[in-house]
Amino acid sequence: MVSTLQAQENQPTAAAALDSIFNVRTAPEAKSMGIFQGSFLDAIRPETPAIQVAFLVDTTESMAHQLAGIREKIPQVIADLKRASGAKVEVAVISFADSGQSNKPLVGISQGFSADDKSVAKMIASLQPQSGRPYFPEAVDLALFKTIQDLKWSDDPKATRWLMLITDAPPYDSSFEEATTQSRRWYETDALVNLANQRGINVHGLLCESRPEELDAFTAVVDKTRNFMGQMTSRTGGLMLDLSFSQIKQKVVDAARRPRADFTFVGAITEEDIHAARQIASEKFGPEKTLRVAVMPHVPWNAMTFYHEDPGVRFATQLRYSLGRLPNIKAISSRQIEQEFLRLKAGPVDPAQWPQALCLRLRADILIVGDLRANRELEDVQSEVYVPNSPKPVASFSASGKDDILIASYLKAISQTQPQDAAIAQLAKAAGSEQGTDLRDFWPGILGQLSPKQQAELVSAMDMIEKSVDISVDPQLRVKNLDMATDLLTPMANDPKANGFTFALLASANYNLAKTQEEEGDVDAARIQMQKAIAYLSKAYDARRSLNDRLLQAEIEADYALLVRKDFLAAVRRYQEIAEFSEASKLKMSLRSHWMLAGLQCGDWGASAATDFQPDPAQAREHLIHILAFWPESEEAQVIRKYMRWDAQDGKTGTPYFPKEGELLLTSN
Repeated sequence: MVSTLQAQENQPTAAAALDSIFNVRTAPEAKSMGIFQGSFLDAIRPETPAIQVAFLVDTTESMAHQLAGIREKIPQVIADLKRASGAKVEVAVISFADSGQSNKPLVGISQGFSADDKSVAKMIASLQPQSGRPYFPEAVDLALFKTIQDLKWSDDPKATRWLMLITDAPPYDSSFEEATTQSRRWYETDALVNLANQRGINVHGLLCESRPEELDAFTAVVDKTRNFMGQMTSRTGGLMLDLSFSQIKQKVVDAARRPRADFTFVGAITEEDIHAARQIASEKFGPEKTLRVAVMPHVPWNAMTFYHEDPGVRFATQLRYSLGRLPNIKAISSRQIEQEFLRLKAGPVDPAQWPQALCLRLRADILIVGDLRANRELEDVQSEVYVPNSPKPVASFSASGKDDILIASYLKAISQTQPQDAAIAQLAKAAGSEQGTDLRDFWPGILGQLSPKQQAELVSAMDMIEKSVDISVDPQLRVKNLDMATDLLTPMANDPKANGFTFALLASANYNLAKTQEEEGDVDAARIQMQKAIAYLSKAYDARRSLNDRLLQAEIEADYALLVRKDFLAAVRRYQEIAEFSEASKLKMSLRSHWMLAGLQCGDWGASAATDFQPDPAQAREHLIHILAFWPESEEAQVIRKYMRWDAQDGKTGTPYFPKEGELLLTSN
């Protein structure tokens, strides 16, 4: 249950709200009725040719502490609206006070709407404090009527017409009228709603906090203000953001803390573009199916755990990592598996049906379950493999060996199986591919250099990192997992015999920590963390030749060219090689290469300032299309759809711009 803010919390928040609500990158995530009535970005109609927005601002004493921030942020709102909508934006800025006590109770009506930046700047500058005394309620009803009635609103039925009411006070009660001060209620709510609807105007509302001096008066009438604004917004198709609630205020302040990224115009993306990319790939390489594989911790069902120190959990972590690097294989994340298993366990499903139920819930083509047991100095693993609509296992895999060779033996066992099921045959083919052979050499080369304790800690760190890359993970949990991963890996990195994979994992953990800190608004800490990531990347680069994995070497070399040498041409070539290698195999590493190439061609990571590299937004668009076409469920695809405001109903993006986030993590040098 949210509560009204106390005096010590009474800080200006209108600026924070305006800073974030129309920005596709910083808009608050929460959209439930308990926090917001909806997303202001979703209020933008994709087909609108123009947006008219009239800012109607209360400039009385109680709002004086908010005005500087409002003046500063309105230009950002306009820029955000232009970018998010792609439409022409015309602006009017009107201020109001009480009708009796102010010499200028309504300012700005005569200026009308303008799309000229200089004219709008003059309007914004007119937002100066004026008296609203002697009462806390103001002539907000009169101001609304005049703004709706007297402004020259567009007659185009396709145009968007918004009135953005920003105030902390309600109108007077209907029964109130005082001749001495000329304070009264001018227009009833029903009349204002009807007039706005006749003109096709959506009234949006920002209910602000008063300054501390008026806290008692504000608290006494806030329910009336909330009711009036709620009626005006909901009945005209608008939205209301109520900053009198601490939970809402915190969401807005947290969102506004994130630094604003520059954007690059890449052009709209449609479902037809995505279909065309798939069609070209199909004609060039033939039809391909990506196999979704879920690997359960190799622990008995009645003792199932997802704790990273359990040997059966560590085995599943290694296997997921390995399978996710094979052609046409999508390894479902441990986080998804754990969530669905816990839901299943809490429900009425018979445990005998859990494998089949998990296949359906995870949309897995293959589910691998099993057990791992110690046998003297060796470990034995026995797995059963399920597919959808099959109540019994369709295959089994087994392997035996020490930790450093167990996964290699297991992958070999998969490649040598003689399955009857098509999905198992595809998995076997992937495990027997050239990349699969690399991985069978990779694990003994990495783990064989480590003590048993170090082997366990390295795989545990992999588990922590894997659980942290999902954008839906709570930031505090993400930081906790990543801190745990770095604590496990750092002692190994300080060992003179440290291997390149340890450095690569530390670079990944520190990068994800930096990204999380940047998202939380702590840019200085993020940049320090990013420098740690770059330092570990440099060590991984120096040790890359010892890694029995050509694609991992290529990825390290591409990252090094980008972040250390700042050789953008070399980075593009290396990422392109990884992407082209996987055109017919849909490797996870190829997904990341397309993502990095999209950023580079947008001019991100400092590429826009390079003298020997010219970013190409058209190529960036092609990489974004490729991600949406071939990795539609990936974290990267989710970000693209969010930032470019994908409209599933219309099958196209709502904005043609994409942000440049990488630069926010880099220091000035």
